Amino acid sequence: MAGGSGTRFWPRSTQANPKQFHSFFFNHSLIEMTSRRLGSLIPIESQWVVTTAALEPKVRAQLPGVRVLAEPMGRNTAPCVFWAALEASKMDPEAVMVVIPSDQTIRDEPAFERTLARAMDWARTHDDLVVLGIQPTRPETGFGYVEAGAGDPAPLVKFREKPDLETAQKFLASGNMLWNAGMFVWRASVILKAFDQVFPEMRRAWNQHGGNAVDAYAHVPAISIDYAVMEKTKNAVVFRLDCGWDDLGSWRALEEMARDRASTSGAEVFLYESSGCFVDAGKPVALLGVDDLLIVETKDILLVARKDQAEDLKKLVEAVRARRPDLV
Repeated sequence: MAGGSGTRFWPRSTQANPKQFHSFFFNHSLIEMTSRRLGSLIPIESQWVVTTAALEPKVRAQLPGVRVLAEPMGRNTAPCVFWAALEASKMDPEAVMVVIPSDQTIRDEPAFERTLARAMDWARTHDDLVVLGIQPTRPETGFGYVEAGAGDPAPLVKFREKPDLETAQKFLASGNMLWNAGMFVWRASVILKAFDQVFPEMRRAWNQHGGNAVDAYAHVPAISIDYAVMEKTKNAVVFRLDCGWDDLGSWRALEEMARDRASTSGAEVFLYESSGCFVDAGKPVALLGVDDLLIVETKDILLVARKDQAEDLKKLVEAVRARRPDLV
């Protein structure tokens, strides 16, 4: 899934060039790294990318050889999963699908591959919807959680919304609360049956427009796969995944991954009576008497923000969009 705009990485991430196509301080872009880590289990010719029509050229440039399903508009994750499952079922109704976002980072790739292989084997022989739940390492308030029962795989008990800090601390201590990374495994026939059972509106809207994605997309419900199906289904299981995962959802998350860097871009940073600042710029930056700032420079705009307000970037982006939509 590669249709997001990555607003929380603005101004580096924009609608025309969102974060999944950036490498930041890595050797490859986030979408390239996602494709590469899947490669040992899913060859490139079997990898499909669902993105928006506007981003299709970028996908093809970075991932030659993949099949691209180009959405005429973004409608959240349930429509893109449904469309991909329909297309997969035309080739093989019992095909195993791995659904994964394009903008995550994983430090222990062998551990990821081992768990994913087990989940794929399970999905081949069981009529279950498989959730890959991330073993939490901190009381995180920025992620949703899944509550798992006993065993591995474990029955899915409940999806939980992003908690406050006190609740997140309880989740971490409980041992049965896992981060929801938006990664799933199932057979095409199983997820389509689940849609028909718990969210028939999707197929109904699709069929009313002849099954043509371009015509149907404006009329299908804009809803996440979690809300549409996963929170309602009775046949979901959870595989615990401990692989150094992070969704890299914000500048603060990127800074956490680059603890030993003052700059994600390699720019030279000069500090005097300043600390805790993080810079992404194309030229040397000198800081005097300031603390805990996020500074991001692009060819079009300069962002200076307090790091403790970085989660409000979406609000700033909307304010900029109202006056200068070309900048977002």
